Amino acid sequence: MIGINKARSKTNKLLDRIHGKLDNRAIEVLIDEDLERHLKQGKKTVLYVGIKYDYGNKDWGLSYEHYNFYHALLNMDYSLIYFDYDRLKQKYGIKKMSQMLREAVYYYQPDILFYYHYHDWIEHSIWKEISNELPTKTIVGLGDDHWRYEETRSVWELFNLVVTTDERGYEKKNEEGFCNVFLSQWACNHFMYKNLNLPRIYDVGFIGRCYGERENFVNTLKRQGINIATFGQGWENSNRISQADLIRIYNQSKISLNLSFVSKGDIVQVKGRDFEAPGCGSLLLTRDTKEIAEYFVPGEEIITYQDANDAADKIKYYLKNEDLREKIAKNGYERVMREHTYEKRFSEIFEFAQNIGVVK
Repeated sequence: MIGINKARSKTNKLLDRIHGKLDNRAIEVLIDEDLERHLKQGKKTVLYVGIKYDYGNKDWGLSYEHYNFYHALLNMDYSLIYFDYDRLKQKYGIKKMSQMLREAVYYYQPDILFYYHYHDWIEHSIWKEISNELPTKTIVGLGDDHWRYEETRSVWELFNLVVTTDERGYEKKNEEGFCNVFLSQWACNHFMYKNLNLPRIYDVGFIGRCYGERENFVNTLKRQGINIATFGQGWENSNRISQADLIRIYNQSKISLNLSFVSKGDIVQVKGRDFEAPGCGSLLLTRDTKEIAEYFVPGEEIITYQDANDAADKIKYYLKNEDLREKIAKNGYERVMREHTYEKRFSEIFEFAQNIGVVK
């Protein structure tokens, strides 16, 4: 790992020198031309720092963060400034990109800087200056504390407030004396994900890449006669799903299956689709965990399973009992709209920050 980091550092320095030679314009000119601004007079200003493209790859489409965090903040009652640090890094190099962030904070003086962590590309000296010396208060969002806790420590310790979706990560930070930490969760961007009342043409729909135990799970369902439609990279006759298709498939599925394992290891976690599917009016079938029961009432708002065989039994039962299936799906939809939208998540985070004195 040390060797990889050294090689990456050398590569970044080389790229910085190349980018520096290609564009010698002043930093303030670059932010004036490259920053996306949606300013509303008299409203608090949020500077959102996050990647625009899926895993930084433009060919794969827009990222989850862009569709959910950026789009939700854009539709909320804030002035919004968007800093796509991945795109700006590729265009100008790490050093200049970091300086652009610093310049943007001094120029616009946002009330809140919300950064969703993907890669550690922004210079730590910049984070320290903004967090410790300026009135802008910094919040970092962590979605992978389940398996990246120590890897990201050097980053999250630089912020005024840490937001995590991992209950154990939340507890560990508190145990270590890091008190400015908030336990949040994935949600549904209700400005985009809607119940369109489309015909439910799929008995069971699953959206997600084919990896790990997912293929075995799906094959077990098929062997038991379940008609499951799978969508995403790696599945037969399926590629990456566009956002329009994602919303449409949720709307067209009688039951939406969630497989809760993370992409690395055998850890089970709550996923975004746990909120997106019921937000589109579909009946959610997800893994039975203590965590999911904190957000829904199993059997009344969603359905949960223990393993693939149990999932097959539940699917058969609820496909036969249409009225009950639709009643539970309706309850799940209403719970999401009341409590589990990204508008509510951000409002809770910012209110918590206000109450502990992190945001003025």
